[in-house]
Order: sequence, then structure tokens, then C-alpha cells
Amino acid sequence: MIAVSPVPISWLTLALAGVGLSFLGVLLGFFLAGRLKKTPLERSDTYRLRVATQKRLLDSAERANQGLQQAMEVLEWAAGTDRLTGAWNRRRFEEAATAEMALVRRRKGPVSLMMLDLDFFKNVNDTHGHNVGDAVLVEVVQIAREQLRASDALARWGGEEFIVLSPATRIEGAMNLAEKVRNAIAAKKFPEAGQVTVSIGVAEYALGENLITWIQRADEALYKAKAEGRNQVVTARSGGEAETSATPLIGIVWEDSFACGQAIIDSQHRKIFTLANSLIGAISSGQPTAEATMRLRRLVAHIAQHFHDEETLLARIDYLGHCEHAAEHHRLLEKASRFEIEVGIGKMDISQFVGFLVLDLVQGHILIEDKKYFSYFQTSAAPKPAFLP
Repeated sequence: MIAVSPVPISWLTLALAGVGLSFLGVLLGFFLAGRLKKTPLERSDTYRLRVATQKRLLDSAERANQGLQQAMEVLEWAAGTDRLTGAWNRRRFEEAATAEMALVRRRKGPVSLMMLDLDFFKNVNDTHGHNVGDAVLVEVVQIAREQLRASDALARWGGEEFIVLSPATRIEGAMNLAEKVRNAIAAKKFPEAGQVTVSIGVAEYALGENLITWIQRADEALYKAKAEGRNQVVTARSGGEAETSATPLIGIVWEDSFACGQAIIDSQHRKIFTLANSLIGAISSGQPTAEATMRLRRLVAHIAQHFHDEETLLARIDYLGHCEHAAEHHRLLEKASRFEIEVGIGKMDISQFVGFLVLDLVQGHILIEDKKYFSYFQTSAAPKPAFLP
């Protein structure tokens, strides 16, 4: 049997072993330190790369969106402006008047309108030609604008007839404005047509009447002015009768409680309400299919633009429900597009469309889904996107 003698452990052996362990410890320490430093660095680099990529994508999307917004502004101007005079057209006036009526119903403030018609304008065209007549119309619009306030809206109603919407104005103030316009036009000497005068009918909105009745009262006053000698201003009959006999316009009313505190979103929501009421009015009053189709296309285009901007804003503030919100946008747009097809072939059910606006878009989406992110914009910490004014 071979005996194995234990190897004596000397001080030198222990020292060498200690050095070796120390060396290994140093190596391990460097390794671990490197790992501990490297991991956060790698994470930081990855995060910065992701942020930079997202920023490039957002910048690209913002440039595309700015181009889209500019194109929409041009289309909006063309859709709401009379080509000859540059005044609003009937469609744009009806949208603004409907919004003002809704404001009056909520806050009980005044709003008035005036109907203007050029006296004996047929004689101008017959005597001097339509080119001179067109020049007179352009000049009349310019003169009227110089007398009106910035808040007043001037629209061409048709032919030589114009209409002015005066928010926050009682009948007395509207009469004074109408007299200023009448006097300024009568004092102008037109190069070929000579003197041109206008007759004006003025009516203050009566709570409870619809837009058609309001305009009819102003129109009646206008023709009374013509019957009594022209070149004068006449006040419309009281709207008290209309309060009991007129059926209120079907529509959706914007309430201040619908606001989230983010200016872009709130203004776009109000615009959707205005365009929706304009479309409902066109359909319910029996206007041509082409007109209703145009108004619906504008509404759907603004809804799509709003959804795009809203999704971008929600992504910027890291809203947790962003993906679900975008999916809901997609569903609503699909439904709106189906109505767009139906109105184009004259088969849209107005009751179903109003139900979509009230139940799906307003009550279901704006009042329920949108309110889930309201708190994000009602704190000072919420960032403001640089690409939206």
C-alpha cells in the first residue's frame, strides 16, 4: 500500500494562491464592470436609435400632413367661395349661420343678417354687357367689405343678391351697418355703369326659428324696400310668429363640456359639428344630390384629417390606448365612407346618418372614447407638438 503524504502548504504556496485568486478577482471585476457599464450603454444606444428613427418617421409624416392640409385649405376655399367676387358662397354661409344659431340657443346672444339686392341690375347687363355687370358686382363686394366689421361675413346668395351675417348684433346695430353699406354704394360712381344702388332687408334671429324662416323674413323686408322705392333699408317683421310655427332645424349642438383643452382637437371637433349640420340641412331641405354629396365629402375629409392629427397627438403624449383609439377611428371612417357611397346614388337614409353622427361619432366616440385622454391635455405637463399651430 502506497501511502500518500500530504503536501505541506507553505507560506509561499498560500501567497501564490492568493495572488492567483486576486488576479482572477481583478479580471472578474473588470469583466463584471464592463458588463454592468456596457448593458446600460447598449440600452441607451438602442433607445437613442429608436427615438431617432421615430423622429425621422414623424418628420416625414408631418411633411406629408402639411402638404395634405395645404391642399385641403385650397379645396376648402374653392368649395366655400364665389369665383367671381371672392365672397363666401351659399354653402359656406349656411354653415356659419347654422353654427351661430346653435350658439344663440346655448347663450341667448343676438345675431342678425341682411339681404342686399342691386337695384335695376338687369339694366346694367342689358345696356353695358355682362363684363361690366361682373365688374360692378366685384366692386360692390369690395365697397361692402370696407363698411362691414371683421366679424361680419359677406356671401353671394345668387346673381346680384348678397347676404351678410352679423354675429353678436341686435337689429339696431344691423340696421346701422346696412345704412353704411347702402350709402357707400350709392356714393360710388362706377366707370361705365354710373350710379348703382342697393335695397336691403334686415332680420335678427328669433329663438326657435330655423334658417329658412330667418332668411325668408329678411327677404320679405328686402322686397318691401324695393316696393317702397328701392335704395333703402327695411326691418323684417318680428320673428315671434316663427317661434311657435317653425320646426327647429335637425342637428347636433356643440357644448363647451365637449372640449378637452387641446386647441387643435377642440377646433376640429367643432368643425365636424358645423359640417355635419350643414349636410343634414342640405338633405332635409331637399337640395340636389350633387350638393349633398359635396357636403358629405367635405365632412368625411375633415373627419379623416382630424383622426390623423388626433392619433399623432396621442402618440406624442404616449397615450396608452392609442392603438385601440386608432382602430376605432378606422371603423368610423369605414362607416362614413359607406354613407358617402349611398348619398352619391341618392339612397342615403337620413335617420340612419343622424344616428351615426349622434350615437357613434358624438356620443360613442367624442363623449366616451375621447374623454379617456382628456386628462392628458388638461395638465401643464402635456407637450405641445411643434408641427401643429
